[in-house]
Amino acid sequence: LNYRRLVGRVDQLLDRIQRKYRHQIVCHKGCGCGCRNLSIFPVEALSLAEELQALPEAIIAKFQRRAASASFWDCPLLEDRTCRLYAFRPLICRTHGFPLHTIYRGQSSIGYCRYNFKEMASIPDDAIIDLDRINAKLRSINAAAVDELSPMLKLPDRLSIAEAMMLAATFSKAK
Repeated sequence: LNYRRLVGRVDQLLDRIQRKYRHQIVCHKGCGCGCRNLSIFPVEALSLAEELQALPEAIIAKFQRRAASASFWDCPLLEDRTCRLYAFRPLICRTHGFPLHTIYRGQSSIGYCRYNFKEMASIPDDAIIDLDRINAKLRSINAAAVDELSPMLKLPDRLSIAEAMMLAATFSKAK
């Protein structure tokens, strides 16, 4: 529930930036440019697993086969350059391509897709997303979810999207 609220708030922020800078942001559903088998928090993996459980067994099996052979470069959710669970994608996928501010090893940086903001000399302040702030909230939500589920599940600190798909397949078999 808290995770879904955070996703909703992040989506509102992204929608506002997308609307204001619609001519500068070329990232869109179906782009696939930055789609990778990235690392996500267990709470995100559980959310994906929950959504996958609602799918027919044949689709879950297809995702499981893809996940079993996925490399870092191959997101198992990507099919014909489109995410098959786009509405339920993790926060790292939602924010990809937007200007993300973070501090890494004491250095401030802003990263974004090289195709975005090409016609601007600099990124406007109101288009920059504080990734560390979002991740702090996500870590807190994740910690609460993991604490609640720890007696039932042993979850690692982070999972790849492929590992999340395998987790979903495990839940599906337990139904």
